[in-house]
Amino acid sequence: MSAVQTDDAGLRRASLVLLPVTPVARAQRILTVEFRSLDGRSWNAIGGGDTQDAAIEWARESCPDGTTWVPVGWEDRYGD
Repeated sequence: MSAVQTDDAGLRRASLVLLPVTPVARAQRILTVEFRSLDGRSWNAIGGGDTQDAAIEWARESCPDGTTWVPVGWEDRYGD
């Protein structure tokens, strides 16, 4: 008994091989964010996250302590 299928002419038939599918990576936003403090200082940081807001918050975490940092502008580095 043969494990390879053949057609009527005795030629081997190709069989479909199903490969495992890797899940698609989730989209991520990477931003360069410019912050200003209430006392007029500025700080630039890069942040990433699933959303624009999450990326800005991540970037805010790298700002120096001791004041409130407000995002005044940002630019996409990766993603839509």
